[in-house]
Amino acid sequence: MPCFWAKAASRGVEGPSREGESPTTLMTATRCMGGAFQRRRRLATPGNAGITDEGCGREFPLAGLNTMRSFFSLALTLIPAFADPAPAAGKWQPLFRGVEHRLDVTAEPRPMRVHQVRIDTRAEGGSFFTTPANGDAPGEVTGRRTATFLKEFGLEVAVNGTGFKPITGEGKPVDVLGLSVSDGSVVSEADLKSGNPVFLVTAKNQARILRAPLRKEDWADADDALQGWYGANGMLVDDGEIVTTTRDVHPRTAVGVSKDGRQVYLVVVDGRQKGFSEGITLVELASWMKQLGCWDAINLDGGGSSTLVVKKPDGTPRIVNSIPGGVQRSVANHLGVHADPLPASN
Repeated sequence: MPCFWAKAASRGVEGPSREGESPTTLMTATRCMGGAFQRRRRLATPGNAGITDEGCGREFPLAGLNTMRSFFSLALTLIPAFADPAPAAGKWQPLFRGVEHRLDVTAEPRPMRVHQVRIDTRAEGGSFFTTPANGDAPGEVTGRRTATFLKEFGLEVAVNGTGFKPITGEGKPVDVLGLSVSDGSVVSEADLKSGNPVFLVTAKNQARILRAPLRKEDWADADDALQGWYGANGMLVDDGEIVTTTRDVHPRTAVGVSKDGRQVYLVVVDGRQKGFSEGITLVELASWMKQLGCWDAINLDGGGSSTLVVKKPDGTPRIVNSIPGGVQRSVANHLGVHADPLPASN
């Protein structure tokens, strides 16, 4: 049974924030995983799966709790006015083995389109992959659009990751803001004093979100994490509780984990498109994630960076979400998913 690989390490760089947002740190690591991917419900008004990409924009950090928690049951939440909206009973659409997608379209508290991908970390043939370092070239990584990342590394699903600097074109050197680990190698180190969250998948096939400060030697422990990712832009849900208070409305990207660490949720909310999808606050996003079933959830880079891409049957990338301005942004790092095709129907 194929395994989900991910290794942990880190290195963090801080840079200027945009739109009043401050960087935080996230890291993902994955080890073995085998099982079957699954998908989740819809929210408010059903829309359907379409795939579009683009995005960049760091979100707001929350200082640190320091517990290790089951990650990935991404629960996006919307809070109209002062009430939590209830997700609509929409249907998940299978994309690949163990991977499902759902699009929810809401009118309240404002027009929003919420893309959700549910991943079963026990699915056979599934694994995570994150952006590698660029070797001896300038900068820590080479900037890529999310669609380019998916195609270059033969992935089935990909989203943008954490913040970075500078904002530049594809193929240009960039630095990651916060922790980034790829295939066991440190790409960018984290600030151990930041208290920022980290995403990883353990050797027991459990996705988790950890809170810094963390010891570097812990990140290199192959028993805990084989493939790393990067630092997040703040905690949304911690041990089942909403822990953010930010109410600025922007496009968003988030990742969440179920309490048992089996289900991982990737969520992208379109924004800055009046009357179509105007964005979401972090409080609303946290509420949405919690209702999806996330025990822990973190905020990634948002704004113009927010991008969800899926591989089409012909192998080319399809941008699922609607990017502000229609132009896909080149970003520093990404989270990708390898998955087997769906079984042939009889």
